[in-house]
Amino acid sequence: MLRESGFTHHSSRITNRSGFTLLEVLLSLALVGLVLSGVFGVADGAMQLGKSMGQARVAETRISNFVMQWRDYFENVPPGITLAAGAEKAARGSSGNLFITGSQMPFVWNRSLKMADAVEFGLVRAPGPQKSLNLVVRHLKRPVKARREDEFETLAELPILENLKQMQWQFFSPEDKKWFIDWDPKKRPTPPLFIKLRFAFLNDPREHEYTFWVANDLRGQIAAAPQK
Repeated sequence: MLRESGFTHHSSRITNRSGFTLLEVLLSLALVGLVLSGVFGVADGAMQLGKSMGQARVAETRISNFVMQWRDYFENVPPGITLAAGAEKAARGSSGNLFITGSQMPFVWNRSLKMADAVEFGLVRAPGPQKSLNLVVRHLKRPVKARREDEFETLAELPILENLKQMQWQFFSPEDKKWFIDWDPKKRPTPPLFIKLRFAFLNDPREHEYTFWVANDLRGQIAAAPQK
């Protein structure tokens, strides 16, 4: 009996040592929780970083396409275009609208817009509490029975840059050898030689600046070209 009792007591101690106490279980669960929270935190950070990089890539692509379209447009405008800018009251953070007649139409997404008589780049307030600006392109058509020379109807309007904090353009006059923030075709009938565009987005600390050559200095060469 003594032997059996000793054996039983000894086996009971072995059984207790091979199991887990409540404290050990709680510590294990806490450790697993910490590991899982760290894994999920890293995964969430990676997802947010990927999302941010994707949005930045889309924004950069949109800016590149916009700049390429503008450069291609101004470098191929025919001589004799009429350009006006800053004639109306400008929105805060902008230098007014840019109005052009006598050229081919930029940013055309259907065939009917190629028949427009004028194009206007305008800055409008975006809806919402942030008070950002949107750059829109408007294709305009002169009515058949227009009462005024500056009377146009809007065929279409499309936003091309959104969530802007500011946008200004400047115009270089080759006669005056200096830059202007507006352009009056009555005072300066010849279009500017260069257009400088500066803009920044609301949630981006960077400022973008581009200078575009206007195919205006070829006017004299084309006029003096021999006729075949």
